[in-house]
Amino acid sequence: MSKQHRRAFLASVGLGTATLAGCTGSLDFDSDEDDENDDNSGTDNETDDSGEDSNDAPADVTAPAIARGDSVDDFEEIVWHPMSDHTTVEGSDDALVGDQSLLVESDEQDQAGAFRIFEDGLDIEGKQLSYAVKIDSPLPARVVFEARAPGRSDQLTSARAIPSEFDGWMRVDAGWTGERGEPNLANVQEIRIWVEPRGDAEGSISFRVDDMRATGSADRGSVVISFDDGVASQYGTALPMLEERGWPGVAAIIPDSLNRPGRLSIEQCREMRDAGWELSAHGGRALPEFDSSEERVRYLQNARDYIANRISEAGARHYFVPYHRIDAASIEDVREVYETSFIFGGQPAASPPSEGHMISRVNGHDASAISGMLGLAAKYNQTVVTLVHGVGDGDLDDVTEAEFEALLDEIERHDLDVVTASDLLDD
Repeated sequence: MSKQHRRAFLASVGLGTATLAGCTGSLDFDSDEDDENDDNSGTDNETDDSGEDSNDAPADVTAPAIARGDSVDDFEEIVWHPMSDHTTVEGSDDALVGDQSLLVESDEQDQAGAFRIFEDGLDIEGKQLSYAVKIDSPLPARVVFEARAPGRSDQLTSARAIPSEFDGWMRVDAGWTGERGEPNLANVQEIRIWVEPRGDAEGSISFRVDDMRATGSADRGSVVISFDDGVASQYGTALPMLEERGWPGVAAIIPDSLNRPGRLSIEQCREMRDAGWELSAHGGRALPEFDSSEERVRYLQNARDYIANRISEAGARHYFVPYHRIDAASIEDVREVYETSFIFGGQPAASPPSEGHMISRVNGHDASAISGMLGLAAKYNQTVVTLVHGVGDGDLDDVTEAEFEALLDEIERHDLDVVTASDLLDD
């Protein structure tokens, strides 16, 4: 990232925070069914579309609700409609903010969702959308957000993976994973949200949505190139490859793995830090497996303190969730210890991210598979956090040098700034 671009990026981020993680699946999500419902309409809530943070939410909201930006829908009045006949849409008193949220339920097991018409158009040009979701069933799931701007032939789609153990409220950025036509975000006529099962998940669909907001956007798209598990080739291979381009990396370190065969040493971590990399905390144990919150917090604190005392205080503010496993209790403990956290989501994040935890990562193994996502991040000023472990042909390496070089070429081709987690966090 050039100094000029970095200054512009940080100026635009201000108080924003970020972290990312994840796998990519199919990016081709469509909702062509049930178009007979498209003529239904509701009364639009008035929204400030000035692009400035209007602070029209209480300052003391509890995460993952946010107070920044403009409210698109607080769901105090339900003006949403079911996407199909087998789905019900109503208000629920299980709300993140205010008195009620949107509850969507269906006995069908393939897909269920709701849509809202904006008769006068919703102007979100230069803004980033986010919302809170709580999925009762099925888990794991994928939540899909679609903005028709103005119609189905010109739309953007965002698909986010929800972990199998996570049953609480979660904030989701509309990180765009698919585009059709030439969307005009100054004239969004319809928003759709639906949930579909992932993997072997079964059962009826039931989920809630609340606190949909539009926040300011960075001036440019960016990438965080992240690595997990402290694999030795991060120093021996990835470091010189990134140095050739003047780019930093972010390495998520398991303290107990350091100084072991095939892993980084503390001295190598310090050399990487001095070369501009960020060394952050990771774990070797899935967070939901701890017997108590107290035990989990100690574990999180120990990892943070080890990184801060021996390698990097700045990097120790960030946590990269191991095994992409987390539940509602675990994320509250992570919030207590860390300023940001990253987990697989399979989509870009808003830039700056709307909320600093469970920021989405994407797998960086196949450059061609995520090229479209990188292009959308560049076009709509979002952030992609790519994830690999080791680079080479060793037992702990999961991408070859050629595959990693192809990923770097794609990032450069799309003219994305390469930043660290702290670049996204700090003013």
